[in-house]
Amino acid sequence: MLDEKNKQRIIGEGAVLLSAVCFAMTSMLIKTAFSLDLSPLQILALQSWIASLLLLLYGLIFNRKIFVVSKRNAVILVFQGLIGSLGTSLFYAYALLYLPVSVATLLLYLYPVLVLGAGVVFLHKKVGLMEKTALACTFVGTTLASGSFSGFEGIPLLGVLLGIIAAITYAFFNVVGEVALQEVSPLTAMAYSQWFSSLGLIFYLKGNILQLPWSNLDIWGIGLALATIASIVPFYLIMFGIQKVGSDRASILSTFELPVTFVMAALILKEIPRLAQWAGGGFVLVGIILLNWRSSHEREQTG
Repeated sequence: MLDEKNKQRIIGEGAVLLSAVCFAMTSMLIKTAFSLDLSPLQILALQSWIASLLLLLYGLIFNRKIFVVSKRNAVILVFQGLIGSLGTSLFYAYALLYLPVSVATLLLYLYPVLVLGAGVVFLHKKVGLMEKTALACTFVGTTLASGSFSGFEGIPLLGVLLGIIAAITYAFFNVVGEVALQEVSPLTAMAYSQWFSSLGLIFYLKGNILQLPWSNLDIWGIGLALATIASIVPFYLIMFGIQKVGSDRASILSTFELPVTFVMAALILKEIPRLAQWAGGGFVLVGIILLNWRSSHEREQTG
């Protein structure tokens, strides 16, 4: 029978994997929004503002405790919202303008390497051989799929750079999130990150919310889907998972998004990944398997 610690670990891992499925659907929704002649900035504004409104209403009606945070935590959440949440969403959306969904997603998953590196440097975490090997596989996989070994043949370099920047900002989101979650709940962290992200967008757009065609019902439909499936649900789940298993482990488990994205891109968008992209995805999956094998082995040793 599992003890309480292992139960919480399994719950956390399940939350991370479910968030990965939602994030895989995000790419499909963004591509659909492009077909409605929306720019990446408009898509992000639509997603962020509707999500923020839903979270605000939830807090006012059901859970006012989420509004209570210390000044220190508020500052942490400002950075997480503006750099981590807004930065990741914006750069990833622009990367999708230039790249197939499979390549953009693989580039985003450079972030486990960055999360672990930041954890070692700033949080003084120790890593073992299996963890290092798993991250090396992730790095090789994303590099292979991006076309780096073939001089980015057929893949725009600008799109690759945008994808890498998105990975950097997502690494920031995870590391800062782990710090914030030491004192606030996953729901509070997710809500404040979303609100600060929305405020950043309003400032960037100089308050001109009329840039969006609000009278179009299709816009509202895709906006609600983006706000829930692509924003509130996955960000809450990933924050919950980080609280349970840590940012470095969560960052690698969440690469479950890769095979889901590949399948969805092929079935829904008719984007068939190239051989190099399949190989890259395979390397990343090997990294996930190595990490899970290491964890199981450690539990057997301590059990």
